[in-house]
Amino acid sequence: MKRRVGLAGQRLSAGLAGVVLAVATCGLDAQPPERPQEVEVPGLGVMLRAGWQLLFHERCRFAVPTSWRPDADEAFARGPDGSSVSIQTLRVANWSAYKAGVRSAYVRAKVHEESSRRLWLETSEGPWVQHYIAAADGLSVCTCSLEVRAGGASATKETIQRIADSIGFAPESWPPEDR
Repeated sequence: MKRRVGLAGQRLSAGLAGVVLAVATCGLDAQPPERPQEVEVPGLGVMLRAGWQLLFHERCRFAVPTSWRPDADEAFARGPDGSSVSIQTLRVANWSAYKAGVRSAYVRAKVHEESSRRLWLETSEGPWVQHYIAAADGLSVCTCSLEVRAGGASATKETIQRIADSIGFAPESWPPEDR
């Protein structure tokens, strides 16, 4: 005896067959467990994301995507979209006075952070957005000038935040010795 299946029954059967096929093939396309996308750099407390590089100049450190090309002494790096970052170490007589002097030079700047350890200001001129980031360690200061093209690949909030968060001091001797 032949059973007749109506249109609704055919749709249900086709739908169930699709679900069974999807469940059956689910394990075939499964990927192996992913490697961590971020690792903590030993001795620095910096989280470095996959596809990023950590650069050192004098006592300062900063991270940029691997597509950025540093100069020979790693005081400067340029991104493929023309964005750039430069860093230097300064000695200051007084961190509070230094911050006040920088703030007076950047009167129209947006303040991202002003704390006992860091100053981060943002200005813009034409198609470029400049970020001035300074990190203090006593009377030593790592100063960073980050310039990104507004709307460019490097101008994402995440990229700028990661670069800014990476600016700081490196230990006198690094990497740490294995003990």
